Amino acid sequence: MKASRALAVSLLVFALLGPAALFAAEETAAAEHESGGSGFIWKLVNFAVLFGAMFFFLRKPLGEMLKKRVDVVREMLEDARDDREKAETKLAEAQARASALEDEAARLKEQAAADGKAETENIRALSAKEAERIRTLASQEVAIRLQAGIRELKEYTTELAAGLAEKRIRERLSPTDQSALIDRSIERMKTIHEERAAH
Repeated sequence: MKASRALAVSLLVFALLGPAALFAAEETAAAEHESGGSGFIWKLVNFAVLFGAMFFFLRKPLGEMLKKRVDVVREMLEDARDDREKAETKLAEAQARASALEDEAARLKEQAAADGKAETENIRALSAKEAERIRTLASQEVAIRLQAGIRELKEYTTELAAGLAEKRIRERLSPTDQSALIDRSIERMKTIHEERAAH
């Protein structure tokens, strides 16, 4: 802060003394034309005094300002280097994460494909097993219905045959034959009864 003030004061002095020095130099040049070579020496002395004073007053503030400026630029460069290194580190980490995510995505995709294939095979096996069970049940049901149909058919055939036989017997037997058949049956029953009673 002090260096900035000193620099400002020095620049103000230079701004004030600069035109005066130029004016004095012009007057000296005019006097030189009039008086000869002594004006040139006076001009050199003025120039040396002016720039010596400027150097004396401005040397320290300018040096400090330049040093601070160099330090600021150095700090900025170091900060930029640090930021670049951090950015490169973050970029490397991001690339590593992206690569890991790609690997994980590929692994999950392969796992999903394998799981889907296994599930498909499992569904096929279950479907084949269920189809076989349905075929077995259907075969058993068909066999049961077939047996029931055969039984009904036999019963119907038996009834039909008995009815037809009864009808034929009745058609063939006359009333006299029927009476004789009844008498024989009664005699046979008596004989069976007597045999049982004798035993």
